[in-house]
Amino acid sequence: MSMSPPSPQPTLPQLSGSEDDRVLTRDPSAAVIWVVAAVIVLILAMAGWFIWALSQAFDPPDNHVAAQDSRVCAGTQGNNITLADATSHFELALPKNATHLTFAASAGGMQGEYDLSLRFTTTSAGLASFLAGSHLANPTAATQVTDGNWPSYPVTTKPQGPCGLTPPNAAHMVYSQDSPDSPMGGSPRSVAVDLTDPARPQVWVDATDL
Repeated sequence: MSMSPPSPQPTLPQLSGSEDDRVLTRDPSAAVIWVVAAVIVLILAMAGWFIWALSQAFDPPDNHVAAQDSRVCAGTQGNNITLADATSHFELALPKNATHLTFAASAGGMQGEYDLSLRFTTTSAGLASFLAGSHLANPTAATQVTDGNWPSYPVTTKPQGPCGLTPPNAAHMVYSQDSPDSPMGGSPRSVAVDLTDPARPQVWVDATDL
């Protein structure tokens, strides 16, 4: 009994590349659709970010600490950190006998920096304790303050600005400031002291993260 040779099996064409490649090869318009879809997704993402940034810009600043601490200067906004947090951040050791204390403190600006403006009255011993505990040099009339947000002109004999947080600019004032190469060079503290009454010096502090 003779055996007939097996009939040849049909062979399938070999396809190369992924299914997406084959679709794009067969239909060039699919590539255009993919590109358009990607552009739409990018535009929607950018629009969402812009709407969020716009809402942040028009939202009222967080001033919740002002409702909790009467020492916050009423003429300022954005007080969203406590005095303890601010002084700890800037390594300031306030004297326990400080009186007439008022301040403004915030965190989370455009670069996430901390800012503190502070004013208080103390004694000669309290001033010495503050300077030593904060590792600040003794203030002098010759010290040039470059980081404090305090104008050099015109000459004034009384505190300026909201709650008097800007010190006078007069002959009886002495100053201290962190140098750029000091441990606090990245978060310098500027100090102004009014020694009109040496027994009751008035102290101003301006500190910010650079």
